[in-house]
Amino acid sequence: MSLPPQFTGQPASVGARLAAFSIDVAIVVALVGIVWITTASPVFGLLVGAEAVLALWVLQARTGLGPGKALLGLRVARIDAPYSPGAGRSFVRGSLVALGGLVFAAGAWVVQGSAAGDRSGLRRSWADRAAQTVVIAVPRRPAAERGRAGRRGSASDVMSLPTPTIVARPWSPAPVPAAQGRGAAPTPAPEPPAVPVAQPWGTPMPAAPAAAPAPDADSTGQPTGRPTGAVPLASDAASSDDALPAGELLLVFDTGQRAQLPIPVAVNLGRNPERTEAADAVLVVRDPDSSVSKTHLRLEHDRSGTWVTDAGSTNGTDLVDDEGEARPLAPHARTYVDDDTRVRIGNRMFTVSRLIGDPS
Repeated sequence: MSLPPQFTGQPASVGARLAAFSIDVAIVVALVGIVWITTASPVFGLLVGAEAVLALWVLQARTGLGPGKALLGLRVARIDAPYSPGAGRSFVRGSLVALGGLVFAAGAWVVQGSAAGDRSGLRRSWADRAAQTVVIAVPRRPAAERGRAGRRGSASDVMSLPTPTIVARPWSPAPVPAAQGRGAAPTPAPEPPAVPVAQPWGTPMPAAPAAAPAPDADSTGQPTGRPTGAVPLASDAASSDDALPAGELLLVFDTGQRAQLPIPVAVNLGRNPERTEAADAVLVVRDPDSSVSKTHLRLEHDRSGTWVTDAGSTNGTDLVDDEGEARPLAPHARTYVDDDTRVRIGNRMFTVSRLIGDPS
């Protein structure tokens, strides 16, 4: 019986196998002795020995090597291909050697030395035959070849690399459209879009052209950020003595959502709010946590100020002061709030502010 042709080494001799195994055992025993002496605890020493044996098993399973085999140029491989034995084969191999060591400790060397009785010529021990492995003596490269490998990547090698050939191609002008040939007037470049200029705070903004009322959802079906619905009361607009100064009510949410409400206003806020009255506006609150109820809060602003009413929501409504303390609101109780008041609905929080001036 011979090794498959992809193997480059020869079966290891029995003497080299015994020497490599003796080196591994000496390392484990030395570690156990050092820990035992330094800690005065045999338990710690045995634990370190068990960890060392486990490390040798993992190392052999992944690389086919151990300290002794690495020093002597040996390697454990599968019998069918020059690959590392793997965890299963290494476990079978090591278990048989350990069982042999239970016989006066010298049985482990007997198992290793059983390779001398292998008549196939592969010098496999009892453990190798059970695990379908073989120990190979890896051939060493000649010194001249190792020297050439060490000099790879030097400046002389780089300078001796062949120079790439650069092929020159005839130049041809880019095609020119017929309208821009010789004597034709160049096409003017499009003018850049106008950039809006920031105005100082308080500067009246030009009145926007009248537009149709925005629906509750855009063309994609997503709710819009602006409230919808006819808000101003006819009686308030008709009376010049009782009319409010022009302006808007600004709601700024912790998610970055903003809404500007023309005053006077009555608006219902929530995840999918419904109108309490026909003239109400509705504002969909973006809430990734789904903590806001369908119709969570009603907000009203008239001549007397700003009022909020919890609509019987599941997670409630709180007024948060400057110190961060929250005051819960009773359901369906109309409560007055000052300007710049922070209102928490579920896990969302918004600030109520009044903007004086023409609606933007």
